[in-house]
This record gives sequence, C-alpha cells and structure tokens, in this order.
Amino acid sequence: MLFANIIKDKYLRVAGALSVLVVFLAGAVFYLKLGQTATSLIIRFEADKDIDFLAGRMEVFGILLSALAMILVNFFLANFLYRRERFLSYIFSFASLVIAILILIIISVIISVN
Repeated sequence: MLFANIIKDKYLRVAGALSVLVVFLAGAVFYLKLGQTATSLIIRFEADKDIDFLAGRMEVFGILLSALAMILVNFFLANFLYRRERFLSYIFSFASLVIAILILIIISVIISVN
C-alpha cells in the first residue's frame, strides 16, 4: 500500500486528512467566490507601489495544485522516513498542515483583494 505507515498512525492520518481537506476547502471557497469572474485577478500588490502581478483563474488553481503536490511529496517523505525517524515524519506531516493553512490564507487574501 502506498501510504501504509501514515494510515496506521493516528497523528499522521489526522494531519494528512486535514491538509487535503483544507486545500480542497480553499479551492471550493475560491470557486464559489470568484469562479465565474472573467476579468484578471490581482495576485500580488504592494501598498506603496501598484499591482505587481495579475493572473487568471487557472493560475490560482495552479497555486492550489502546486500546494497539493507539495503536500503529497511531504507525505511520501513522511511515509518513507516513518520506520527510521518517526519524529521527522511527524515534522513533514504537520508541515503539510501548515502549508495547507497558509494556502487557505493566500486564497482568502486573493478573494478579499478582488
């Protein structure tokens, strides 16, 4: 099985499920709020300057997809290192949860700016 060590450990299983759930929640929130927008979205701006980066909806979904890829890589590493160094696998798993929460914050900022 692919993630056998993660599935049998309670903490890793909860961190993994929450990470994936938060990324899908961020995608759903983005789609519900700005999914039908045809204009460019403000991705990055500076308060003293002007808008730095404009993008479309697909670039924001690319952010979500890259976050999901980072989470999957972290869980692959956590599964690989589980037998050797359990503490390091916990760090990878909970780092994935932190990444997912940061992505949710990023999506919320993009929604509030636009």
